[in-house]
Amino acid sequence: MGMGWLAAAGDLLLGARCPACLRPWWGLCPPCRSLLRSRIPRAARPTPCPAGFPPTSTAGWYDEPLRRLIVGHKERQALGLAPVLGELLAVACWHLIRTRPTRPDGELTLVPIPSARAAVRSRGYDATTALARRAAALLRPAAPVRVRRLLRHHRSVHDQSGLDAAARQRNLADSLRVRDAGSTQRGMIIIVDDLVTTGATLTEASRALAAAGMPVLGAATIAATRRHHSAAARTTP
Repeated sequence: MGMGWLAAAGDLLLGARCPACLRPWWGLCPPCRSLLRSRIPRAARPTPCPAGFPPTSTAGWYDEPLRRLIVGHKERQALGLAPVLGELLAVACWHLIRTRPTRPDGELTLVPIPSARAAVRSRGYDATTALARRAAALLRPAAPVRVRRLLRHHRSVHDQSGLDAAARQRNLADSLRVRDAGSTQRGMIIIVDDLVTTGATLTEASRALAAAGMPVLGAATIAATRRHHSAAARTTP
């Protein structure tokens, strides 16, 4: 009765919809929340895979309802989705940590892929950094974790929409730099982003960090596009 009443109230009074399934509800409905938490994290590797692509874990495929949540958070400023997306990013990070041949000792640093300045101005916040901070807070009981915005755009790039894998790699090549190349880094780095498609962005981020002498454990994302990836090890966090 209680859940039905909330659904009816959200529909009739506010016109509210669950952002994942679009059924009447206030916020993310319990079935969708349960469905997202039941997803199995996995290794993600694009095909074709660019040279230098870091070991990457993802929380799930980029399909419904995850696509609606990522787009809603990033493009429509649905800040209420940050907790559940941050939780999924933390799951992907933990999967990466558990599946690497040697577990990292000491502090972990989550380094978000930098958003374009125009996008940050338009949205009013840096979506990827916000999710990285959520994930770090969830991981801290198990390991010392911090978030550092180490990467910056070195040059402008074209819109990636419509570009194939090879064109994306050319577009992003040498586009990122470490903000302070002389800064020191304790422990290992996990590069974090919301989505991996061709792998060009994560590859460029890994290259830039390695060029500055910073140790990269791998990368973690909330989702991976199915048509570019194949599943590897499937283990629960």
